[in-house]
Amino acid sequence: MRYRALGLRGAVKASALFAGIIAALSLGTVGSARATTIYLDLGDSPRTPSKVKNSFAALDGMALQGQTLSLDFTFSHAEFVRLFTITSNTFLARLKLQTNSPVMLPFLNGTGFLVDQHGNALEQPQELGSASGDDGSLGAGLLPLLPGDLQRPLDFFGLHFDLTLPMSPTISITGEEFLFSSDRDRPFGVGPGVPPDIVPDQGSTVLLLSLASLTLILAQLRLTRVGGTPILYSATEFGAGSAQE
Repeated sequence: MRYRALGLRGAVKASALFAGIIAALSLGTVGSARATTIYLDLGDSPRTPSKVKNSFAALDGMALQGQTLSLDFTFSHAEFVRLFTITSNTFLARLKLQTNSPVMLPFLNGTGFLVDQHGNALEQPQELGSASGDDGSLGAGLLPLLPGDLQRPLDFFGLHFDLTLPMSPTISITGEEFLFSSDRDRPFGVGPGVPPDIVPDQGSTVLLLSLASLTLILAQLRLTRVGGTPILYSATEFGAGSAQE
């Protein structure tokens, strides 16, 4: 193995190169070093709502040019959201962008995740659900509890979204809104000062499990036959569904 001694100039160049490499690696580990920080006001605390909305104007005037946005959403006043045991598995964190488009636009694309008090990811980035309205609105939503990887109760202090806007250069953003939503009677907490956890009523839980089991059993039974053709009832038959022949 051969080595070559560096002169002073060479050492300076090498030091600069190593410094550049270290800086690049540091940016890579931070992940959102160049993100735009947006502060969300959750309102009064402590409380246990099933819905919280917050409007802001940080992106107003931005044209839709197919660019990618890196957004750090942080809660004001040292607040946080606590996801209780009772909080719905379909708890939604949704960003809505209103534009000046008179027609429906192509969808947003992107990923997102919850962060802790230090800005660290609490989960792997998830692909965001997206929506487009005929009023020119665009939506991107995160369902953090749906994969089942997060243990509750869980506190999060913000979110990170990476979004790719559609390509419509003549259209611009005119308003923004963030929504946190859970099913009615299955709240989340806005802290500090909220209870450590809220769990479902035991009687209600047993009833729901029993109904779910009954539905699954009936869904597999051939309840009746008409003209020799079996009619299979789906699990939605006991909701708004219909029989499948």
